[in-house]
Amino acid sequence: MDRSDKTRRQIVRAAVKKDGNRSSRVAAQLMKLSDAVIRKLELGVELTDTIKRARAIPSQQARRRAERELAGELRHVNIADVQDRIAKVLETGSVETKHLHLAEQWRAKLIEGGIAAAADFPGGPDDELGRHIERARAERDTGKPPGAGRALFRHIAAILKAAMAAEATEGDANDDDESDDADGDAESDDADGDDESDDDDDETAAK
Repeated sequence: MDRSDKTRRQIVRAAVKKDGNRSSRVAAQLMKLSDAVIRKLELGVELTDTIKRARAIPSQQARRRAERELAGELRHVNIADVQDRIAKVLETGSVETKHLHLAEQWRAKLIEGGIAAAADFPGGPDDELGRHIERARAERDTGKPPGAGRALFRHIAAILKAAMAAEATEGDANDDDESDDADGDAESDDADGDDESDDDDDETAAK
């Protein structure tokens, strides 16, 4: 057997093994994700049904077999796309969790310190926030009005979400400006190059 043929076969076997290992890792990850995350992946009806059937098996031994079968199915799809979808959904979920934790921290701070504690709150204190705080503090002390603490939380969460969206939009705008500046510099360089070329042509003609 020619050595080059043997090398090619080894490369092919290594690639197949690598793809198989990758599919197995993704299958194991899909088996552990929550139903809510699986729905957000939007992997298509057929693949989603396969995942659901595998995850629904209670027996550990049968579940491992189903996981291997799922890995086999994943070899027929764009596994990189599946991995990207998982990463994006998990990243979004992480951001949402941090956002809710921050809203809870602000609620506790505002109920404890009152409107004076809102000096550093995004957008600063306003009348509506003040009313929510007063009602939440009254609920803490007297139990009335019911649901005031939850209403304050929703109000805080909405403001924080809007602030985060504004920051993201501003960041995108800055990126666009930097890109435009770079394009402008490139055009300026091209123009300078053209001017120098014209000067050279003029000197040549003068000679």
